[in-house]
Amino acid sequence: MRTVRPSLTFSILASLACLLILTWLLFSLLAFKTAENDLYAQKGEHARMLLSTFVNQLPDQLPGFPEGMLPLNTSAAVYASKLSEERSFERLTLLDKAGKVIYSVGREGSDLYRPFSLPGRQLEESGIIADGALLVRSAQVIRNGEQVGRAGLILSLSDEQRRIRRTRQLLMTYFALDFILLLGLGAFVLSKIVVAPVNRLLSATEKITVGIYGTQLKVTGALEMARLADAFNAMSSTLDQKQHEVASHVAALEKVNQDLELAREEAVRSEKMASVGLLAAGTAHEIGTPLASVMGYAEILSQELEHNPAQADYLARIMESCGRIDRIVKGLLEYARPKPPVYTEVHLLELVQQTLELLQHQGLFKGIQGTLRTEGSPSSLMLDPHQLQQVLINLLINASDAMPQGGSLKLVVKQEPGSTVQLLEVWDTGAGIAPENLGKLFDPFFTTKAPGKGTGLGLAISARIVEGFGGKISVRSSIGKGSCFTVHLPVNTKG
Repeated sequence: MRTVRPSLTFSILASLACLLILTWLLFSLLAFKTAENDLYAQKGEHARMLLSTFVNQLPDQLPGFPEGMLPLNTSAAVYASKLSEERSFERLTLLDKAGKVIYSVGREGSDLYRPFSLPGRQLEESGIIADGALLVRSAQVIRNGEQVGRAGLILSLSDEQRRIRRTRQLLMTYFALDFILLLGLGAFVLSKIVVAPVNRLLSATEKITVGIYGTQLKVTGALEMARLADAFNAMSSTLDQKQHEVASHVAALEKVNQDLELAREEAVRSEKMASVGLLAAGTAHEIGTPLASVMGYAEILSQELEHNPAQADYLARIMESCGRIDRIVKGLLEYARPKPPVYTEVHLLELVQQTLELLQHQGLFKGIQGTLRTEGSPSSLMLDPHQLQQVLINLLINASDAMPQGGSLKLVVKQEPGSTVQLLEVWDTGAGIAPENLGKLFDPFFTTKAPGKGTGLGLAISARIVEGFGGKISVRSSIGKGSCFTVHLPVNTKG
């Protein structure tokens, strides 16, 4: 059975709470008693002053009972009347020499002789009666060294008791706040000194458990915690070093594997190029000459069949197919053995305008709204204009084929200030290219067009031409929105 143990924080805070409660109990007993005595002493001094003032204002000759009473118009009686208006006033009584009442003022229902509850043997006496509710003060009236009477005063202690209760409540409130603050401060200090370092050590240990090495701890506080952190850091550094050694070996193996993969891809590409070259050479030799003969005889035969529409149509189909074969052969030759470029100064914007005019005369952009604009300040380029125009024609034809029902064609020539690369963007609003086909667009013989509509060599030849200039072609596309082919051309293509 697993033993249930309290946490370190709980144990220390519980001990601290017990100490605080015990300290408060001792302090509260002393504080309450001291405060109560101080309040009663102040009240007693107040009663002494009031009573002394009344006695001093009495006439030199006090009347006796029943012959007379203290006149109400005397200063002492007037003073006592005003004194009775105080909230804490209960009763003021004056006795003659025989102990009979000759003057009294106070609240209704109070006993006339209650101010003399004390023994009366002293010149002045003071005490608390009625379970602490009333303060009694009495004093002898002395004339010519002889006692001629006695005056007594009773004041209520209800205000003082309320102050004592309020003070007790405030002390309880202060204690509660201090208790919470001290516990919070104790928890904070404890967390900083002990709990937080231990938790950081546990967290770092869990990281090492899942394989995250190299974690370093910086622990402040007790010497033991610092030594424990140093030992952990040394262990973590050793594990991290071993992990780096293993990672370096793995990285070296991955690099070798990557180099092998690149070499394999290059070998496949070279083999494909060699195959294309052999195919092109063989095709040119084996197909070129017979194909030229077929096309020549078909041209002659077309002149003889001008008046036979059906046979002339068949012959036109034969010539069209032969033309397609001829274009495929020429494309293979261009891809396998590209012509060396002839570099001249070219303004890309002018070349694009010339190419657009050339294709528009052939009716290529019927139903297509085309725009051409520039951004920045395009500079002149050093490259082969004929090869670059071939690239433009391929891109524009592909854009036109992507919009058989018409659409928008946008061409942008731009060069950022200070940039060494000039861009040509060809935007169309066609159906777009599927994501899985984007990486294969520039492979030889890959085409998304319908059978008989493309050879799959146009973009491959264009990519080789642009790469020969030191640039590249990139493409981005969205299904249903269109595509954008971007030609990146370095400004210093030559030299």
